[in-house]
Amino acid sequence: MNTATAWNLAALRIAAKTRPARETAILEIIHSIDRYDSIFRFHLFGARDAMKGVIHAGPGSEMSNLSLILRNSDRQDDFDTAKIASEAHILGCIHTTRALFDVFANLVNELLLNRSVPIGRCDVRVATAALAPSALKSTLEDILSSDWFDYISAFVNTAKHRQLVKHAFHVSFVGEDAGIRIEPFDYNGRSFPGYTDQEILAGILEVKNRILDCGRALNAEVMN
Repeated sequence: MNTATAWNLAALRIAAKTRPARETAILEIIHSIDRYDSIFRFHLFGARDAMKGVIHAGPGSEMSNLSLILRNSDRQDDFDTAKIASEAHILGCIHTTRALFDVFANLVNELLLNRSVPIGRCDVRVATAALAPSALKSTLEDILSSDWFDYISAFVNTAKHRQLVKHAFHVSFVGEDAGIRIEPFDYNGRSFPGYTDQEILAGILEVKNRILDCGRALNAEVMN
């Protein structure tokens, strides 16, 4: 879903002109949000399609796919490239989604909080806590308490500060399934489950699209 059409960014750009001292900063943040949306879609489609044409599907494909794990396939080079592309695009989706909410927090800080949160400390949790009770605050609190947002935040912190979460190729001899799986990991005393690439992309997309709910709630407050 395109952010610019599902959330009226043009109205916010007009509202920015009524705040000349902060117009440039507000417009730059809005532009960043629009660009993040385009970057997210690039990574989403790249992750979705990375393994197409490399992994075989259907009855009798198990041994052909197993040969990729054993590294004796004539498709090995294509597989290695596709697997790196899959991991890179999934990382791109996750990091972009998490960053998008912190950029949104800076927009909230400019438009609603009178820059009361120091820019260096302004992230989505701090900005949400600083908001007065409102539909926007409730929406953000609901997102921040969701399992998928917790997963994304833990994944980003693990990848930034410790190690990459394992990204593996699995072949099933039971259901003829083969594909990428993101392995379980632990962060800050909590265990997070493993997911297939399609499951994790669906979860990330669910969180990313909640920015539209936040944006519409922000517009309502700004316009009023």
